[in-house]
Amino acid sequence: MVDSRTRITGIFGDPVAHSFSPVMQNAAFKAKGLNYLYLPFHVRREHLAEAVRAIISLEITGINVTAPHKEEIVPFLDELSPEAELLGAVNTVIAKNDRLKGFNTDIDGFLYLLQNINPLSVQGERVCLLGAGGAARAVSLALARAKVGHLTILNRTLEKGKALRDLLCISGLLSVNQTSLLKLEEKTCQEACREAFLNCAFIINSLSVDPVERGLFPVDERIKCLKAAIDLRYSPSALPFLNWASSQGSAAVNGLDMLLGQGTAAFEIFTGQKAPFQVMKEALRNKILE
Repeated sequence: MVDSRTRITGIFGDPVAHSFSPVMQNAAFKAKGLNYLYLPFHVRREHLAEAVRAIISLEITGINVTAPHKEEIVPFLDELSPEAELLGAVNTVIAKNDRLKGFNTDIDGFLYLLQNINPLSVQGERVCLLGAGGAARAVSLALARAKVGHLTILNRTLEKGKALRDLLCISGLLSVNQTSLLKLEEKTCQEACREAFLNCAFIINSLSVDPVERGLFPVDERIKCLKAAIDLRYSPSALPFLNWASSQGSAAVNGLDMLLGQGTAAFEIFTGQKAPFQVMKEALRNKILE
């Protein structure tokens, strides 16, 4: 029951109607007997500053942040966790004592996803990462912590890709020799990109578009060393990229486990209580089956 004591949480994004987070978080609040409510807030880029200011004035307890705001929200916050400060990207914000602190639980989410691709490990492997935005930053840090062998960053804007590579190298997360940077071109596959794909064990898509539909890599060639293709998107479940991966005989993994991993971490930030993991997992499973 919603009343004057209900503590409001939610998610800022554009778009946001597709998000599974409300179902997952509200199920968790109910299971724990907490008077909390989680709502989707459609926040356009031009209204982000106003929306962030409203967190304090409306006494919102905390929010999650999804595309396209993970990097743009940073200047409007009072404090950042070490991971969020390093990455310059935030996906969770908590309000306390009229101050806003940003966290990045996407790192936890991706590490959880990796743990569930049994019995595979990225340790010592060559990985191609498509994209260099807020989600890709979190993924790259998680990969570094998982001791990836070599990371190739492929992005449509070289400047943004270079910024991510510099972040990894300057901070000492990966060495220069452990990273490469290539430019993605829609409807084409440069020879350098083709070679990178043909020699990698994992391909991770952090773009908002489907790389198969955009012709971003050679789908007609078999990648013999490919162990898994991971798409950070989790809906719809039948994605051309993952269908292509299945046709290769490799593991095809969507972002549902990453959502669960980051969501349990966010729940604990919001409430200070242990997340009801199985309840949240079941809520997501039921949602995906609708």
